[in-house]
Amino acid sequence: MGSKARAGLGVKVSINEKAVAELSSVGGIEPSTETIDVSNHDTEGGFREFISSISDAGDFTIEGNFVAGDEGQATVREAFFAKSIVPVTIEFPKAAGETAGAKWACNCMISSFRAVGDATIDSQLTFAATLKISGKPTFTDAVGA
Repeated sequence: MGSKARAGLGVKVSINEKAVAELSSVGGIEPSTETIDVSNHDTEGGFREFISSISDAGDFTIEGNFVAGDEGQATVREAFFAKSIVPVTIEFPKAAGETAGAKWACNCMISSFRAVGDATIDSQLTFAATLKISGKPTFTDAVGA
């Protein structure tokens, strides 16, 4: 049986329902949970014991070409300066036989952004932002696979 791996080409990010144009990189969502050490003198075998504490959905970075006038990139700037929490979706391309690709949906604040990267004579102008997830993200699997 062949691999069911797929390429990352075609991922779409929307912020406040505005697609962000010409992204070349979308970082992954990596939630983590803090732990509390509850080891004590009765701990069996001398190995530490832990319980789960609060979770953090983390943050992710988007990068791409700077596109003047793009509504999605403008929404990133506006959300940063307003210090607002905005709805974000990351949509993955659908494979053959699927009616919809997998998708992350979350609320984020823009913790940093770069509207125009270094302006050098031998490279394009770039755009980047780091999105800090607020609350629990929701993952929806592909449909029809």
